[in-house]
Amino acid sequence: MEERNCERRSFHLASVFPGIHFDVDITDLPTDTPRISRLDVFLLACSIVMHVVDMGFDYNIAIQYYLGAKISSSTSNEYKTTHLLIKNGLYCTIAVFLQLAPVIHYWETLKCALKARKCKKSEDRINERRYYLRMLKEDQDVALLRVFECFLEAAPQQILQLTLMLKHYHNEINFEFVHQVASIVSSLASMGWAMASYHRSIRLAQQNKLNIGVVGTVLQFLWHFSITVARILSLSIIASVWPLYTIIGCLIHWVIMTIWILINSHGILEFCRAYDRPPHMLPTFKERIYSSLFAIVIGIVYIFIYLNTVDCNTFWKHLCFYMLCFAENITSSLLWRYTCPPEVTEAWYFNIFFITCIVSFLLGIIAMIIYYTRFHPSKKQRVSNSLQAM
Repeated sequence: MEERNCERRSFHLASVFPGIHFDVDITDLPTDTPRISRLDVFLLACSIVMHVVDMGFDYNIAIQYYLGAKISSSTSNEYKTTHLLIKNGLYCTIAVFLQLAPVIHYWETLKCALKARKCKKSEDRINERRYYLRMLKEDQDVALLRVFECFLEAAPQQILQLTLMLKHYHNEINFEFVHQVASIVSSLASMGWAMASYHRSIRLAQQNKLNIGVVGTVLQFLWHFSITVARILSLSIIASVWPLYTIIGCLIHWVIMTIWILINSHGILEFCRAYDRPPHMLPTFKERIYSSLFAIVIGIVYIFIYLNTVDCNTFWKHLCFYMLCFAENITSSLLWRYTCPPEVTEAWYFNIFFITCIVSFLLGIIAMIIYYTRFHPSKKQRVSNSLQAM
């Protein structure tokens, strides 16, 4: 009975957060026949390419800023520890130093997917299942890691970069300007792709729900990409005029979002619960502290995008969150339009930025509505006998 409870709990946690690690030897996960399509392999390859391209643009911009004396030299503190460091110390250490840790997970996921497909062709069902479960585990590891990296590191960097551009830009299009725009666009696209990959990973771990299709994945990307563009651009333009008030506004938004998450903290508590404790027991004081700290981190992500922490109906949550964000975007755009310096109002990008802050957000909402009304795979699959027997 205890073993069945542990397996059931592993399934529940994996359905809420893709960061949960389940044992690859558990035979009841997943219950369906492993299916790794060419689309899955292609999307994994796209994830690797997009991350490498994004980091390449970032390194180039950082070098240009350093040589141009716009910023001082600094070292990155993003040293993510992974289990792969033990297996392959040299190339993993280099990858972590170059901020390419997610690529390691993507590469391991891609290898497991290709091995599973190879085993399927040779009708080796045991190894196919083993590699499929390993692929799910690696995919879960990288999904939440990539989301946190995008919205805890890359998003603030893009706000800073855009603010610097608005302050130092001399209303001319040159090679440096094109490079900066390419870097910003690649980072924004990477953020949208990280969220689309995150939701796709959740569906892969949910054995009672269908996976997201091609059109659904595209709409997920357009939805989060458009919302992220509007949020980062609106914060950047107001920060170029009132940086201190922008920081205060973000802090207030962060506190409100953290309180909101803590009010409905079931998913957070389950995520931070010790694995060796029965699921029916109340959380300990340490688990509540961990869940509160984790809610604080999620609250920072909520400055830019909505990240669901509980597997439940999200209509009212989406409505409240996006209405608040839209009001913030409108306020920021109007304040910037009527308080920015005269040389900015005469610049060619003035009306473009103002319109983009509003139109991009509305396009993201439209993509979200189309996704949920037409392409959201909410139909539940038949639960296997092994799961029903628990």
